[in-house]
Amino acid sequence: MQLVPEGPNIPEALLNAHAEGGVVFFCGAGVSLDAGYPLFGGLVEQLEKRNPITATPELQEAIDRGDYDFALSIIQRKLGKNAVKLRHDTAQILSRRPKTLKNHISILRLSRLRDGTCRLITTNFDRLFIKATRKLAPINVDSAPKLPVPKADRWDSILHLHGLLPAKPNDLELGNLVLTSADFGEAYVTDSYCSRFVVELLRNFTVVFLGYSLNDRIMRYLLDAISYSEKFFDETENDGHFKKPYAFVEHNENDEEEVVRRWDLKEVTPIPYFVEEALRRNRGSHHRLYDTLDAWADLASGGQNARVTLALNEATKPFLSEDTFGQERLLWALRDENGKAAEALATVEKREQTASIDWLPFFAKNGLLDQAYSPAELQVLSAQRERDPKKVLEPRYLGSVTNGNDISRLKPVSANLLRWMQWHLDTAELVDWVLKNGAVPHPEFSREYGRPQGGATRVSLSDDQKRLWDILTSDAYAQSQLPASYWFDLRESLDFQNPFDALEFLTHVAPKLAIKPSIYREFEGHSETYFGQFEFELKLHNHQMDYQVGQIISTPALQKGLESLCEPLSQLVKSGLDWLSLVEKVSDEQDLSGYSIPSISPHTQNEFVRDFGQLVFLLRTAFERRLASDAEGANTIAGYWAQQSYPLFKRLFLYAANKCGSTQDRSALELLLTDGAQWLWALDTTREVNVYLRERVRHWKTSQVSRLCRAILKGPVRERYRDMPDGDWREFRDRIITKYLSKLEQGGVTLPQTVASRFSALKERFPYSPPEDQSDEFVIYSGPTRYVEWDEGIEPAALPEFVQMTAGERVDKWSPDQSRMLQRLAISNPRAVLETLEEGVEKKLEDEDFWSEGISGLARAIENAGTPPTEAASDD
Repeated sequence: MQLVPEGPNIPEALLNAHAEGGVVFFCGAGVSLDAGYPLFGGLVEQLEKRNPITATPELQEAIDRGDYDFALSIIQRKLGKNAVKLRHDTAQILSRRPKTLKNHISILRLSRLRDGTCRLITTNFDRLFIKATRKLAPINVDSAPKLPVPKADRWDSILHLHGLLPAKPNDLELGNLVLTSADFGEAYVTDSYCSRFVVELLRNFTVVFLGYSLNDRIMRYLLDAISYSEKFFDETENDGHFKKPYAFVEHNENDEEEVVRRWDLKEVTPIPYFVEEALRRNRGSHHRLYDTLDAWADLASGGQNARVTLALNEATKPFLSEDTFGQERLLWALRDENGKAAEALATVEKREQTASIDWLPFFAKNGLLDQAYSPAELQVLSAQRERDPKKVLEPRYLGSVTNGNDISRLKPVSANLLRWMQWHLDTAELVDWVLKNGAVPHPEFSREYGRPQGGATRVSLSDDQKRLWDILTSDAYAQSQLPASYWFDLRESLDFQNPFDALEFLTHVAPKLAIKPSIYREFEGHSETYFGQFEFELKLHNHQMDYQVGQIISTPALQKGLESLCEPLSQLVKSGLDWLSLVEKVSDEQDLSGYSIPSISPHTQNEFVRDFGQLVFLLRTAFERRLASDAEGANTIAGYWAQQSYPLFKRLFLYAANKCGSTQDRSALELLLTDGAQWLWALDTTREVNVYLRERVRHWKTSQVSRLCRAILKGPVRERYRDMPDGDWREFRDRIITKYLSKLEQGGVTLPQTVASRFSALKERFPYSPPEDQSDEFVIYSGPTRYVEWDEGIEPAALPEFVQMTAGERVDKWSPDQSRMLQRLAISNPRAVLETLEEGVEKKLEDEDFWSEGISGLARAIENAGTPPTEAASDD
């Protein structure tokens, strides 16, 4: 990221590491160049001039080679007994009044830690960093040979790795300077205190070299230490490999690629910046570097406005997955503890001024929506607001394991991004993301959504969009989605007469609304409604209870006291239908239960019914037990069911009326004849009406049978079939009348004479005999009597191979001659076919036989686990 025009491009990873406090600046002689101090070579030349008696060809050759430490060894040896003069001369040269401390101040500001301390390394002997601190807060100083342990919790100082000039020069302290080749050998080879420090430093921090060139003798020693650290680091440890260091490196007009290549070879990431070749040794020639450091220091020292501006600039650009540079810039801007940049995205005046919804997965993937306060952090926050912080910080229970769905207070970044999401409430992408990642928005999201007028960031929503968000942000929905304790379904026995067992059981079998994006959404013309873009299904609160509920239904020994639960189970069934009515999946006229729950009475067609259907069967079983022990109470329950508006309850009533007998005959007749005989002809009630006609009507009074027959002869209401041509309508009406009268005849009902005559005429036109398997009583029937020759045209060896394939393999290897095998598989393993169709959606398989045979096979299977194929059939 460039912070100044023409400045070096600082890697975003380095900016992030610095913001997290993990960067250490490692400074060489170059940082003191603008202060008027010499580089290492210039220091050697000045020392030679101060000691002309040491000039030899050997010394000149060392200087020409750049072996400055060896050159100083020569000077020191020539001085003999007066060798200490070399160090006193060094102190005088590096103690002159500096021309500027601007660069040192910038580096110090960048090296400041959050607690006000400092962490910085220099190989310079001068005291310029210490002088620069006078304009800032006081800091700690360390110097060789006494080096600290380079770990975050044990080091906070300016460290002079090669020694520090004493404020008042003395022979003992000057002797600690790493100046000559002998000194370097001791520091990096024999005693190795510098090598050990550099190795540990690179293990714990990201190092940034400043003021060095690759030809510097000091840099060579440091790079040798890096190579040593790379060789001996144990990669099985937590951090493994050492943290690759960075270096700000200068280049001229022609050598950038070569400079970068040479640094890369040394296992150092170069950050190149331009310096004009003619000016490279002049004061101020490195202004692009130090202006960048100064701007970086401004940004790092709490310059929230800079983060906000950067966030708004980057976030308003289109999201491009390949634009990692822009993503890293935005990510760094948003990762401030106070959440100001995220707040800026949330509080713009228009949606066009903030990030598009395309940024949402990126925010989530990078942890910006997972920033919640830990209990310990909440405790500290409470302490900051209290007059007596010590009292708040005393150890106490913080509710960590009893806070419901593990909802924590969000930090500012996450909280403000939840506010930003309010700009995108009208997008399917936001709903999909919420559903995919837990399906229960955080309370702070719900609180923002529920604010009057939606706060300042509410977009205009359609009625259906608002209804869906009303559901997702409601307490009722959130409570229904709380995870269940799975110990309950492991209990060996239940006593429903025990109030505690009963209450606990009802909690676990309560229906909850499961929502997910429709797998058919990508098909053109799938649904023109908003709710049609999603699939809504009722699941048991504890999904593992499905098996246990089935066991209770089929095992009388497990049903003790179940009859006492008729009323609460009825309420649970109603609450489930209420959920579906909110999303327009059921209504007073239609609830499609005829597809998902083929029969209220036991039947093989119920084989694949799960979850909510099992709850309905449990209610049926509870009613049967109530009828056996308390007939009056059972009749009351039947009357309650008859009064409910949903078709499913009409079906339950017809089942109950059949079982109750004469006490419910009149009520059953009224139900069948009310509202133009609506429930006599309704699709959802088909099964129960047919069973009732076949089993109960023969016990009715003659007058009741006559009233029913007159209603049957009228047929369904024409308005419900207004799109059907008149000729087709009349044929359809007469056929269904024939079918219903045949059911009465099958049940042994004596028809009135006029009705019998009409029936005889109809049978001549439409011969009809009710099948023995009752298949004509179901909305959809799956069974061998309906569909014959399933295996016709299938190679005997091909079917087992097709069954054993994964869903992906079936799609990848699909050919039209496999269509019958796909149908056959739907009967034995509907879920496998459903997964195969989902794979076909993802891979955009366009073969017509694949879709027609797969969907029709699922419809026949009446699969109700996962995505009900019955819904797909009903949509068609």
